[in-house]
Amino acid sequence: MEKHIEEHSTGTSINSYFYLLGAIFGGSTGVLAQEGFLGAVIGVVAGLLFAGFFVGTLLKGREHDR
Repeated sequence: MEKHIEEHSTGTSINSYFYLLGAIFGGSTGVLAQEGFLGAVIGVVAGLLFAGFFVGTLLKGREHDR
Protein backbone atom coordinates (compact mmCIF):
# COMPACT_ATOMS: atom_id res chain seq x y z
CA MET A 1 0.00 0.00 0.00
CA GLU A 2 1.07 3.50 -0.65
CA LYS A 3 1.29 6.00 2.09
CA HIS A 4 -0.99 8.91 1.49
CA ILE A 5 -0.18 12.37 2.69
CA GLU A 6 -3.24 14.39 3.53
CA GLU A 7 -3.25 18.06 2.81
CA HIS A 8 -4.27 19.96 5.88
CA SER A 9 -6.19 23.15 5.48
CA THR A 10 -4.49 26.16 7.00
CA GLY A 11 -6.29 28.68 9.13
CA THR A 12 -9.61 26.86 9.37
CA SER A 13 -10.74 26.13 12.88
CA ILE A 14 -14.13 24.94 13.99
CA ASN A 15 -13.60 25.73 17.66
CA SER A 16 -15.82 28.80 17.36
CA TYR A 17 -18.72 26.57 16.32
CA PHE A 18 -18.45 24.66 19.58
CA TYR A 19 -18.55 27.92 21.55
CA LEU A 20 -21.53 29.15 19.53
CA LEU A 21 -23.45 25.91 20.05
CA GLY A 22 -22.61 25.95 23.76
CA ALA A 23 -23.92 29.50 24.10
CA ILE A 24 -27.12 28.84 22.14
CA PHE A 25 -28.08 25.58 23.81
CA GLY A 26 -26.93 26.71 27.24
CA GLY A 27 -29.02 29.88 26.96
CA SER A 28 -32.09 28.01 25.74
CA THR A 29 -31.72 25.47 28.55
CA GLY A 30 -31.39 28.30 31.07
CA VAL A 31 -34.53 29.99 29.77
CA LEU A 32 -36.51 26.78 29.97
CA ALA A 33 -35.24 25.94 33.45
CA GLN A 34 -35.52 29.37 35.07
CA GLU A 35 -38.12 31.03 32.79
CA GLY A 36 -36.35 34.37 32.73
CA PHE A 37 -33.53 36.50 31.44
CA LEU A 38 -31.23 35.69 34.35
CA GLY A 39 -31.58 32.00 33.59
CA ALA A 40 -30.56 32.67 29.99
CA VAL A 41 -27.44 34.54 31.09
CA ILE A 42 -26.47 31.80 33.54
CA GLY A 43 -27.14 29.18 30.85
CA VAL A 44 -24.97 31.00 28.31
CA VAL A 45 -22.11 31.21 30.80
CA ALA A 46 -22.46 27.54 31.71
CA GLY A 47 -22.64 26.58 28.03
CA LEU A 48 -19.50 28.55 27.22
CA LEU A 49 -17.66 26.97 30.15
CA PHE A 50 -18.66 23.51 29.02
CA ALA A 51 -17.65 24.26 25.43
CA GLY A 52 -14.28 25.56 26.65
CA PHE A 53 -13.77 22.37 28.63
CA PHE A 54 -14.75 20.27 25.64
CA VAL A 55 -12.43 22.07 23.22
CA GLY A 56 -9.56 22.36 25.70
CA THR A 57 -9.44 18.83 27.02
CA LEU A 58 -11.35 16.45 24.82
CA LEU A 59 -10.32 17.84 21.43
CA LYS A 60 -6.83 18.93 22.38
CA GLY A 61 -4.81 16.26 20.59
CA ARG A 62 -7.08 15.68 17.61
CA GLU A 63 -6.22 18.63 15.39
CA HIS A 64 -5.67 16.39 12.38
CA ASP A 65 -9.25 15.08 12.53
CA ARG A 66 -10.85 18.50 12.28
